[in-house]
This record gives sequence, C-alpha cells and structure tokens, in this order.
Amino acid sequence: MKKIFKGISYLLLIVVLLGSQVVIPDFSDEIEAKSLKDLKQELQELEAKYEANKQQQAQTQQQIAQAQADVKKTTQEKINLETDIADLNAQIEQLNKDIDKKNQEIRNIISYYQISATGEDAYLEYIFTATDFTDFIYRMAISEQLSDYNDSLIKEYQGLIVESENKKKELSKKVSQLETKTRELERKISSLNVDLSETIEGAVDMETELKTIRADLKRMEATYKEFGCDESEDYQACLAKHPDQLPPDTAFWRPVISGRVSSNYGMRTYYLNGVKRTEGHQGLDFAVPHGTNVYSVAAGRVVAIYNKLNCGGNQVYIAHTVNGKKYTSGYMHLASIKVKVGDVVTKDTVIGKSGGVPSIETWDHCSTGGHVHLQIATGHYRIDYLAWSGYTARTFNPRQVVNAPALGKSFKTRTQKF
Repeated sequence: MKKIFKGISYLLLIVVLLGSQVVIPDFSDEIEAKSLKDLKQELQELEAKYEANKQQQAQTQQQIAQAQADVKKTTQEKINLETDIADLNAQIEQLNKDIDKKNQEIRNIISYYQISATGEDAYLEYIFTATDFTDFIYRMAISEQLSDYNDSLIKEYQGLIVESENKKKELSKKVSQLETKTRELERKISSLNVDLSETIEGAVDMETELKTIRADLKRMEATYKEFGCDESEDYQACLAKHPDQLPPDTAFWRPVISGRVSSNYGMRTYYLNGVKRTEGHQGLDFAVPHGTNVYSVAAGRVVAIYNKLNCGGNQVYIAHTVNGKKYTSGYMHLASIKVKVGDVVTKDTVIGKSGGVPSIETWDHCSTGGHVHLQIATGHYRIDYLAWSGYTARTFNPRQVVNAPALGKSFKTRTQKF
C-alpha cells in the first residue's frame, strides 16, 4: 500500500511540474566568488593551455610532413615496381618470340626428316660418293643435335616465363600493398589536417580569450588599486565600493527594430555548407539584412567583446540588472562593433551592425545568412563568473524575457507584442 501511495505521489508531482509555468533558471547560489588573484590564476592556466596548443600544432605539422614524405617514398617504390613489371612483360614477350623461333627451327628439322624418310630421294644412294654419304650422315647427326638443343632451350625459356610470371605476381602484390599503404597515409594526412585545423581554430579562440582576460586583468588591477582592495577579495565586493553601478532597467527589448525569427532556442536540425547538422542552439536568431542596426536589449554595461571568432564572428556581451535580477546578453554574427568594453549603454544604443553573410564575414563559419543571434544568461559575465563555460551553462531561452513572434514570423517595431 505504501508503494502505491508513493507511486501516486510521484505521478502527481510530475503532473504539477508539467503543468507549471516555466520560470527563468536561478543560478544565484552557484555563482562562484572571483577575485583578482583568481583571474591571474585563470590567465596563467589559459597561457599554459595556449602553449600546449602551439606545441600540439608543431607536433601535428611534423606528423603531416613525415606522412607526406612516406607517401612520396611509397609512390617512388610503386613506380620502381611497375617499371620492373614492365621489364618482365618485355622479357616474357621476347621469350615467347624465341620459343616461336625455336619451334619453327624444330619444324624445319622434322620436315627434313620426313622428306628423307619418304624414299622420294632414294636414288641419291646410288649416286652418293663415300664423301657425300659421310657428309649426309654428319648433317643428320647435327640436325638431331640441333633439334634436341632447341627443345632444351624451349623448356628453359618456358621455365623462365613461369619464373617471370611468378615474379610478376609477387611484384603486383607489392604494388597493391603500396597502394593500400598510400591510401592509409593519405587518410592519415587528411585526419591530421583536420586535427591541425581544429587546433589552430582553438588557438585563435584562446588568443581572443587571452586578450579579453588580460584587458579584464588590467581593469581589475586599476579597480583594486583605486579602492584599496586585497587581491584575494571578491571582485563584486570591491566593485560595490565604486559609486557608478550598472544602470537599472525594468524590461527587455528586441535587439532589432524589424526582422523575422529564423531559429528558436533548443535542439535544431539544419544544413551548414551542405552538411546536415543536429545540435543545441543557445539563442534566438533574428533574420535581418546585412548592416542592420543592432541595439542592446536593455540598459547595462559592455563587459566583453570578441572579434572574428570562427563560430560566431564578432560578438558583444552586456551585463544588465533588470527588475533587480542580473543577466548578461550576448550578440553574435556582427559585421561591425560600435562600442567598447566598459561602455554604459541603454536600449537605444547601437552596439553594432548585423552580419552573418558567409561571402562577407568569411571568418564566421557558423552562419548561413544575414542575422543576429541573441542569447541571454543569468548573472554578470566577466564579473560574477569569468569562464565562458560559466556563461553558456547559465543561458536560457530568450523568449522568457524578450517578447518575440513565433518561428518564421516577422515584426515591424521593437514594441509590437505577440
């Protein structure tokens, strides 16, 4: 009976959860304290990873060079073997010609025997002199010897042909093995090139992150020095001493005046460069013409900027305090950026121009057309937490705070409600 009530309780709980309204996730208890000391440690660790990345690049390049040298060597070995096979074919052809010649000589000798045995020229015995007869016997002996010799040569040539054919098979097998080895080396080179490309892309992203952290470190050091904070003191506590707080706001606006929702938050399937992909989408996409003004979704301060990332292109991140709660909005696939880190913005501030067109923003490999990608996370990125993974872990569906039409639907103003 207890098990039955327990099962019913679980079912009721599930029903309640499914029927309840979705709320914005609250990560306030998870936000880790970060200090100037922590940031210095993070910078040191990222620099170590960056150095390891460079070493990995060098190692992969060496492996590619070695594999390419092996392909060249294998190709030359294959050419040499094919030359040997061609020589054997020529040798076999010559041996067959020699056999045909010797066979013809044997046929001629046999024909001579046959003429002598018919008796048609029997009268010769009455007119042969002793010398002629001796010469005749001698010629017959020589003919027999020549026939036996030719027959022996034919057997020898046939043996050489068999030997050459066997050698051809052996060489052909080696050629096949070399072709297999070459294909394996080419696949290895292709795989290594992919690894190298990913490693280089990782280095580019790390270089951007290093640049951002170093800039953050410089500002934090100035703040800590200005307010007399200890390096191990939490940055938020130190920042709270600053009289200029983030401008408060009461609502979120759409990032563009007009446009169309082209992709929702969550799992999606689409084609990128002709390849079908299924993956999670951490934001909301607004399709707009290239060069459209992009606005901040609320008042706040620019906390991070990334330039020309392989996936996302130019990006801006803004920290907000809306109705007393902390958020950070992110804007990706920008053609240009009109603000800098530290700038205070409002909902009417143009932070950049839309991009995402592959033929124009050639560095951005994760876009199929002109649009703005908006994503929102709880907490203040680069203030409450520093790692990019911390930001992505806190993202949620922007529809929970930004009013937007359904997928595929358009809007003409920032205030039009849906």
